[in-house]
Amino acid sequence: MKEGLMKLPKNRVRRNYLGGAGIDRLHGEAVCRDNDRPEEWIGSMVEAVNLGMEPVENEGLAMVETKEGRFCLRDLVDKNRRFYLGESVRKDGTWQLSFLLKILDSAMRLHVQAHPSTKFANEVMEKPYGKLECYYILNAREGIDPYIRLGFQHAPSREEWKQIVEAQDMGRMDACFEKIPVRPGEVWYIPGGMPHAIGEGITMLEIMEPSDLVVRCEFEREGVVVPEEARYMGRDLDFCLDVFDYTEYSKEEVIKKCRITPQVLEKTAGYERRRLVGEKLTPCFFVESLRVWGESEVPHNGKFTLGVVCGGSCRIEGFGRPDGGEGRQEGEKYEGIQLRQGDSFVIAAAVETCRIVPEEEAELVFVYPGEDMER
Repeated sequence: MKEGLMKLPKNRVRRNYLGGAGIDRLHGEAVCRDNDRPEEWIGSMVEAVNLGMEPVENEGLAMVETKEGRFCLRDLVDKNRRFYLGESVRKDGTWQLSFLLKILDSAMRLHVQAHPSTKFANEVMEKPYGKLECYYILNAREGIDPYIRLGFQHAPSREEWKQIVEAQDMGRMDACFEKIPVRPGEVWYIPGGMPHAIGEGITMLEIMEPSDLVVRCEFEREGVVVPEEARYMGRDLDFCLDVFDYTEYSKEEVIKKCRITPQVLEKTAGYERRRLVGEKLTPCFFVESLRVWGESEVPHNGKFTLGVVCGGSCRIEGFGRPDGGEGRQEGEKYEGIQLRQGDSFVIAAAVETCRIVPEEEAELVFVYPGEDMER
């Protein structure tokens, strides 16, 4: 069973902070509430790690509704690798989707944390992925001046940081950071090892390496306590101190290093395509946005694709490649899907061209696997 285009059901996931009303608002819900499910994982093939919480079977894994029933997206893709992944299968025949895409909404500033770099994860932890992240800022709540913490503006030594974390000295911890202002439409890059925290009132797309590795160095905020099991990746503080980048970055330096300028790739009478995150930043993924105001035929690049409608509404129809692979015929059409703001979807690698018919000007964001899938 193969479907070239699939609309994805909502997939909310528990985390150690409060939020989510912004996700409800993006979906156009009549009632928007903050709770302990402040993230929606889009097409996820990664299970959530929520140590210290009551286990939920398959939490984080995306499900899809098909004519033949409800399936785990990971299993559906695995049964039809050529159709969904195209050439993006490793030489040994194995595969793993090389990114995780989320919609995230923060009602509170998140706990200060850091993620292992790919190098640290590979060489020290013997894990396939670290957790480089990218943010695409969508909205900020009314009355909020949105910001993030990013890197040390007043860097402690390794020993000083250990003392701060052990004592949970919030005054000294706060003094290590300055607010880095962000605004809707901006794209940010968070390298592995860089301490950070998303400020309150921000709705964003978050794209990252497909792991849930995190070192949390702030254990309680606004009554939300991070369980002991979830603080140090199952290790101890001394081990986790080596994860951090202790470089001191001024606000100007961190903005220059980590804010990405989108690049216009193509503009036609009906659409504009921009590169938000380039292929050189990470081998795991790259990201594009498409603003569509007129009916358009848009080429697809032959990669497994996850998408989110960030604004407007449209219909997408897909057409197969004329290579006869997997039983497809030249010019084969796949059943279309109707999408509105907040919806997410899958495009199989077998789709060569998408016809997009906007009901109103629409913005779609596409995330593609990078070279990592092809090694």
